[in-house]
Amino acid sequence: MSLREKLKALEELQQIDLEMNAVRADAGGLPARRAELEARVSEAQKAYEAEKARLEDNERERRQVESLLAMERDKVKKWEGRLGEIKTPREYAALSREIDIAKKTNETQGELLKTLAAAAGTIRTALDQKAEELSEREMATQSDREALEKQEADLAKKLADLEARRGDAATRVDATLLSRYENIRRRRAGIAVSPVVGSTCTGCNRNIPPQLSIVLQRVDSVETCPSCNRIIYSAAAVNPPAPSPA
Repeated sequence: MSLREKLKALEELQQIDLEMNAVRADAGGLPARRAELEARVSEAQKAYEAEKARLEDNERERRQVESLLAMERDKVKKWEGRLGEIKTPREYAALSREIDIAKKTNETQGELLKTLAAAAGTIRTALDQKAEELSEREMATQSDREALEKQEADLAKKLADLEARRGDAATRVDATLLSRYENIRRRRAGIAVSPVVGSTCTGCNRNIPPQLSIVLQRVDSVETCPSCNRIIYSAAAVNPPAPSPA
């Protein structure tokens, strides 16, 4: 196998690795997107539960007021029934005063009951709205969740296909060159091979010395970039353009 063929095999392996990195990056972002979807539902659920709790508090308070009001009204009835039995004006006046106080208290409690009933109506309207918003959010999220699951499955399949391609491509790379490639790739953010276009290394975007450019044109040795230490090759020499038709 010529050096040009070895470099082309290495170039293919690098391209597959770059594609795998991109797929892994896409897959790595999915958990955050799923968490965002669940947070949207959780937010709507909390808003619904808050309104529900407000209504339950209102109903609890209304029951307490109604119970107290019923007891006080019974008390007033009993006191009013006793008025005819009282013998002295002093006792009559005292009981009448207690009855008046109780009636005023009952009026206040009755107004409070009306206020609570009105508030309950407002809360029920808000609760219905929150329930509708929650339902809409759950339906939308379910659709997004299904799309996310499909994307996960597609990415998993794509990654499996790329891993199979990588295994095949790696067998066509010279063993010594492959070991060197893997070592550089670990140190250089996944990019170990960079073509030189003109006189610029595309891995670090720095110019290489003119003499090195001449060496790369000959394609008779494996060279590295003086700046980033990646394996470099002349793009034009390794992949020359097809001859123009006559």
